[in-house]
Amino acid sequence: MYDIIIVGAGAAGLSSATWASITKKNISILILEKGNKCGRKLSASGNGKCNITNSIFSEACYHSFNDGFISEFVNTHSNSEIIDFFNKCGIMVYEKDNYFYPTSNQAKQVTSRFLEICKAHKVELEYDQCVTDIKVDNDNCYIVKTTDNEYRTRKVIIASGSASCPELGGSDTGFELLKKMGIRETDIYPVLSPIYVDDKYISTASGVRLNAVVSLKKDGELIKETGQLQINRDNLSGIAIMNLSCYLPMLGKDSLKDCIYVDCLPEVSWEELKKFINSQVFAHRVNNVLSILEGLFTTQFAKYILDRVHIEYDCGIEKLSEKVINKITSNIKKMTFTPICKYDINKSQASLGGVSTDEIDWSSYESLKYRGLYIVGEALDMTGKCGGYNLMFAFISGINAIKHAIKDI
Repeated sequence: MYDIIIVGAGAAGLSSATWASITKKNISILILEKGNKCGRKLSASGNGKCNITNSIFSEACYHSFNDGFISEFVNTHSNSEIIDFFNKCGIMVYEKDNYFYPTSNQAKQVTSRFLEICKAHKVELEYDQCVTDIKVDNDNCYIVKTTDNEYRTRKVIIASGSASCPELGGSDTGFELLKKMGIRETDIYPVLSPIYVDDKYISTASGVRLNAVVSLKKDGELIKETGQLQINRDNLSGIAIMNLSCYLPMLGKDSLKDCIYVDCLPEVSWEELKKFINSQVFAHRVNNVLSILEGLFTTQFAKYILDRVHIEYDCGIEKLSEKVINKITSNIKKMTFTPICKYDINKSQASLGGVSTDEIDWSSYESLKYRGLYIVGEALDMTGKCGGYNLMFAFISGINAIKHAIKDI
């Protein structure tokens, strides 16, 4: 019999086992991983550099169907916990523009170090073991069944992740397992993903990248994100868009029309932009409207702007009335899009929703239905924006759960 079985060898599961290995000896831990590799999402995180946390830490960095849980998490924890943990693991970190990375800039080395520590402390790890059932026996211990094995343990930590990033091992098997145990979950949506839009001209700008301010209108307020915007054949992408994608499931269909605004030239004001366009018209340095916009953007994007406002590329500058110039200026400074509610799990980096946080003790992540069973990481209804927030939650929840689990072992 094991002291603890951890279901899932991702960021939350590996950090749990690593923390226990560092802080407590003579404890038997088994990690059951459904795939043939562990830490695949962790090893790919931060574009392979492993963005582990962020110096900006507030309630606005997270999404959950339970705002109280977000407040509790943010007010109880800090990024220093992650930095201290990495120091204990012998991993030095550095900060750049509020983002924290290991100095190796190699996410795979973080996974390798966790595995090295676990192996040194005799943590067992079995691959290709998909957990299909968990039951409590007469001695209040857990029987954990996989497709071809059965294990007995005092405590269980569920770190099974979500279905996002299926190419990196994401699946909903953990949710199916917990649902079988009567543990309630919220609706689940793929997020941190591109936003598909209703725009018949968008393919004209496919491949264009801009530094932009992107806003989403929700409940009468504008939620703003700044960063690189990438335009694709049928969707918008980039960090700013991915962060805003977390809000879409919370919008009603009636709220979607023209709810996304893009300032394609945030470094200049509306008045400054109009003045520039006028200066080109009156100076006669160009022959047509396309030439004016080519002084601001690539030819491809300039054509896209004109397509949207229904102006011919070769429209002579003498035909540019003040009304037309206002129209062009407004389209650049406040380009509107209507999202299509198309959820693509294959392009999502995370899921919004999961096991309801009402199912756990917020201080320990222990199930309220099953004593000695803990639920952590992506399996819970807690999603961070881009910038290390999801890894931060995975690490903190995983470590916090095993801290409580080993108290009486």
